[in-house]
Amino acid sequence: MDSREEAFIAVSGISNAEAHLVDGHTLVWEKAKNAKEVRLYVSLGGNIEPEKDYTFDEQYIVLKSSTLSEGIKSKFPVLANQAAFSIDADIDMRPVMKAELVAMAVDEKSQLIAATKVQSAGALDQLFAGAAQKADLGAMLTDDGTQFKLWAPSAQNVVTVLFDENKKELGRLQMAYDEQSGIWSLTTDKAASGTYYRYLVNVFHPLSGKVESYQVTDPYSLSLSMNSEFSQVIDLNDPSLKPDGWDELQRPVKQDNPADFVIYESHVRDFSALDQSTPETLRGKYGAFTQTDSVPVNHLKSLKENGTTHLHLLPFFDIATINEEPAKVAEIDQPFSKLCDVNSGVKESRFKQYCSSEKTIADVLETIKADDSPTNPVVQELNRFVSQTDGFNWGYDPFHYTVPEGSYSTNADGTKRILELREAIKSVKESVGMNVVMDVVYNHTNSAGPDSKTSVLDKIVPWYYNRLDEITGSVKNSTCCSNTAPEHAMMEKLITDSLVVWARDYKIDSFRFDLMGHHPLSQIQNSLEAVKKVDPNTYFYGEGWNFGEVENDRLFTQATQKNLGGTGIGSYSDRLRDAVRGGTPFDGKEDIRKNQGFGNGAYVLKNDISETTKAEALHNTDIVRLGMAGNLKDFVMIDSTGLVKHGDKVYYSGNCDEPTSKDCQYAGYAEDPTEVLNYVSKHDNQTLWDNNQYKIDYSLRTLTRVRMQAVSLATVMLGQGVPFTQMGAELLRSKSMQRDSYDSGDWYNKVDFTLQDNNWDKGLPRKDKDGDNYSVITDVINGAAESAKPYSEYTEQMVEFFKELTDLRQQYPLITLGKGSEVKARVDFHNTGADQVPGLIVMSIDNGQALNSDIDPNLDAMVIVINATPEQQDFTLNGVTGLELSPLHKSELASGATVKDSTLSVPAWTPAVFIQPRGNARGTGIPVVAKN
Repeated sequence: MDSREEAFIAVSGISNAEAHLVDGHTLVWEKAKNAKEVRLYVSLGGNIEPEKDYTFDEQYIVLKSSTLSEGIKSKFPVLANQAAFSIDADIDMRPVMKAELVAMAVDEKSQLIAATKVQSAGALDQLFAGAAQKADLGAMLTDDGTQFKLWAPSAQNVVTVLFDENKKELGRLQMAYDEQSGIWSLTTDKAASGTYYRYLVNVFHPLSGKVESYQVTDPYSLSLSMNSEFSQVIDLNDPSLKPDGWDELQRPVKQDNPADFVIYESHVRDFSALDQSTPETLRGKYGAFTQTDSVPVNHLKSLKENGTTHLHLLPFFDIATINEEPAKVAEIDQPFSKLCDVNSGVKESRFKQYCSSEKTIADVLETIKADDSPTNPVVQELNRFVSQTDGFNWGYDPFHYTVPEGSYSTNADGTKRILELREAIKSVKESVGMNVVMDVVYNHTNSAGPDSKTSVLDKIVPWYYNRLDEITGSVKNSTCCSNTAPEHAMMEKLITDSLVVWARDYKIDSFRFDLMGHHPLSQIQNSLEAVKKVDPNTYFYGEGWNFGEVENDRLFTQATQKNLGGTGIGSYSDRLRDAVRGGTPFDGKEDIRKNQGFGNGAYVLKNDISETTKAEALHNTDIVRLGMAGNLKDFVMIDSTGLVKHGDKVYYSGNCDEPTSKDCQYAGYAEDPTEVLNYVSKHDNQTLWDNNQYKIDYSLRTLTRVRMQAVSLATVMLGQGVPFTQMGAELLRSKSMQRDSYDSGDWYNKVDFTLQDNNWDKGLPRKDKDGDNYSVITDVINGAAESAKPYSEYTEQMVEFFKELTDLRQQYPLITLGKGSEVKARVDFHNTGADQVPGLIVMSIDNGQALNSDIDPNLDAMVIVINATPEQQDFTLNGVTGLELSPLHKSELASGATVKDSTLSVPAWTPAVFIQPRGNARGTGIPVVAKN
């Protein structure tokens, strides 16, 4: 077979997609740089295939060699140095976008050099997005009837298909096409509120290589049928969809200074799924938040009374991976026989004998736990069957971005989910008194392609909404699934329009962005500006991780940690997290135990295999200090070697010895502390309790382990960033050492607000995630024995510790300065340098007379001491007098902490806050010491 034949065969089957239409009349394709002629073949029928003699009958456009403008180079940096070709400006390319496109390069003898599919997102943006961006898309009830609008510029035809409440087809209505915007529209009086609908789309899909015809739900859906099979026409302003007093509902907590926040990360199902005080029909549902006297809600109220301000809920938009039909779901508190009915695989498994028993699934899990071992991890094996058909998932599997998840409603079919979510939000704000944060996941879709049931966007405008590999055209999945392309104008519009709906129509107070680093910073900022038009004090924060195909600003300036300073947008800090917890979330096997952190004994109380050196422990303490100062890049501190450094020169990770190294990361990156989310526990990775058990010396008793939990949380709660914590950190919550519990169900994710069971040692965690860790997990369970399983009195004590920490933060505005300039002027650290006492942080915050503003009229200064050592520590602040232990210390948290003259004495594993009350006049305070 000669190369010519190979090339023809490649183009007639699956081939790469190396050519890019970066605008309507410019093609970029490096392989064609030496071609005599470049052609763009066009086929509305999707019939670009070679004849028997390897010739083509389809029409084509001849392109000319060209150069890229600086604007194009800036927009497409990966393509900036590739060969460019221009299309005759007189050719109207809008209708061409509806066809199959193949670029071919030929030599002087007209023989084929190369052929490839074409990626045309840039052209779609340039040709259509400008006219489409201000349009209202979706189904809207107007005075003239219901208006449907769908952006689908590459579609060859779109028909609106209407259905009644029983999902029987009512009729099909042809939509009109606007060639300037690419919008298909229809206004009709035949689709009243409550009518279900889908779009019948005819479109060429490059993946299948043919013109597809399928019915698709609306990406701008506001309501859905059960399991998202049909979109529904509704008006979110319909009074029947609003609880009483909804329009007058106000947020209970001001948001002008995010440093005042204490964010509590929860999950709709975890919150109440197994709670006996919640009515059975509402367990794991939105409605659980409306039960004002249930145990979980009363727990939230007690947290709010002591300073917790925001309830962050893991994703509750429409989720692709939860079955919304109750009859097809088996929960662990239901009969095992139902699991056998809904999951036929169980009947063929070694658990089949339980199919005829009277036991619940939970009963069986408890029964088989006695046989659980590394060689027979039977609990997780059964739980894998459960996870296939239960109602649990973290929810990072978006199906429709702007509709509440149906499985959390008592009726997933239609609008009940809307009303019940609003009732839950209203109850959290009015009854509990917290603001509500929504966890959003716009960085990926659950799937893409013409065949997947959960593919929506890619069926409507193929190869546009998802980010493609620039060579192969395959959808990138570095996020986990099918990455979206927020760098494309209409994906940005979809994100922004969705956020505005959640802020305006559901009164969401703040938004947390999953994998925010996969978004362009400009898109996040534009979306923030749009949301601020309906809520001026909204707050955005997210995961500013830097990885994947976008890493190091490869495709655009990312919304990553290093780029967020000065934007007012928050990002999670892995710096303080790793320094306190020890190691990284990616450690495995014995490395998990070897790498201790500030909060669990690094160097000062080594476990049996610890490899953490004194130098490493002291350096980690530097990172904790910087984190408690808001992780500011220009905060000046003395590091553990005695050098004066700015925050952006304190080493965190990677190779920083080479100036051109791309993996070097320094610790400080923020300009204001409100741009940093400090945390030591969230839904990802092991819980704080589980992480600590990995690392703590086996000899330590339960009380010391509890105090280590409090010490770890104190670095977050008493620091200058925005504190963030996982639901249950105050309950010593365990997931039985589970690293990643995203679909591990209620068994491993249980939260017990009655404080009777922290869920420790319920069976080895899932094998595919933690199988390599089974040996060390077993050693920890056996070595720690009963010390790692706290009785209720220890959990009660930890709850009091947590509430005291949040109360201290709430009552002392010097802990929540909010501005980088104030932090640098007031915050200082003592016990620093090479001769410091390991494991001891002494932080002063000045409010003395030398400062212009008076943050707290009752105090001249305060000192926060965190003793993360096994011994009492005495530290003298030379020349400082008038300090006393804060009267807000009412539990045993700081019991035994004292002051004598200028010396502070703090017991082992204790955080303590000391204050310098003001006398008749403002005093000197504790000024920041100049550092040269």
